[in-house]
Amino acid sequence: MKKLFIAVVAAFIGISANAQLYVGGNIGLTSNADAKTTSFSLLPEVGYSLDDNMSFGAVVGFTSYAKKDNYTDTNFILQPYFRYTFLELGPVKVFADAQLQLDFWNNKIYVTDNTTNTTSGTNFGIGIAPGIAIPVSDNLSFVAHLGQFGYYNNTLMLGLNANNVLCGVYYSF
Repeated sequence: MKKLFIAVVAAFIGISANAQLYVGGNIGLTSNADAKTTSFSLLPEVGYSLDDNMSFGAVVGFTSYAKKDNYTDTNFILQPYFRYTFLELGPVKVFADAQLQLDFWNNKIYVTDNTTNTTSGTNFGIGIAPGIAIPVSDNLSFVAHLGQFGYYNNTLMLGLNANNVLCGVYYSF
């Protein structure tokens, strides 16, 4: 048993010797004056690079959508992932994230007599999100996710489109 423990510790140290911690995420704010809607997202992320091609991490964040005077939708998001970089084009890295996603949501509809109807629940998803990482310096990278392929809340999601692009900045330690 003692030899097994020492072997596991040695393996962990060997893996950790090349590992790198990174933090980053995405912040978003959109507003549509004609539709009287506003949405906000704060999606911080922390990850651990095992080597140049493999990482794992998690996004833990919050999104909110509001339509003036009658509707709000808030979500708490937990999204662990495994990232694999499969192509390097000079400094640009092309990767895919295998993701699990849990959304804990709460909707409020404001009725005209100053009452609200509230519903809440949990959504589950699993999918692949392709992306690119462009290093700006040794420790700073620009990262963009370019859509998602998978299953989320009883819906099959296929494709890349301009409405599903997330951009962020990562800092590696």
